[in-house]
Amino acid sequence: MKIMRLAEKIGYLGKTSEAKRRMISLGEGYSLWHAMVLRYDSLIETKTLLEFVKDTDLKMIIRKGIKVMEEQKETLEQLAKEFSVPMPQRPPEEPNSVIDLNTMSDRFVFRKIYEGMSNTMFKHITNYQRAHGSYLREIFRTFLDEELDMYDKYYEYGKLKSYLHEPPTFRP
Repeated sequence: MKIMRLAEKIGYLGKTSEAKRRMISLGEGYSLWHAMVLRYDSLIETKTLLEFVKDTDLKMIIRKGIKVMEEQKETLEQLAKEFSVPMPQRPPEEPNSVIDLNTMSDRFVFRKIYEGMSNTMFKHITNYQRAHGSYLREIFRTFLDEELDMYDKYYEYGKLKSYLHEPPTFRP
């Protein structure tokens, strides 16, 4: 896989953005664009939810997630430029919330982010499946690996704090 990715990268050298654009499929271009939309929306929603968090541990965990999303956003923006994929409208860097901070509990914020992470994993899988080139497929695989790692840690934190819905047990 690494040899194919390297061969693809070498094939991109010296080509104009327009020539590179012809080297990716319509589905791959859509995946890049859609992944940027997802990252932009996730970032602004997560930053907004962060403003409501009172627990310092949860704040730290969410900030780590924001850092990963920011890095992924930068990667996606670079790829969009490289392959001449139109950029979606960027959200504001910081949310502008005028809501009473006491209206949302840490449990609610945790669950909203947890739900978003669950949905994002499926988006990464779809983008991975849609990517025909090794180079883009490897990037989406990296995003999925990062999401899985964050999800595992977030899940364990939720168990520790009793933020997760407790499923019923069926033991005799």
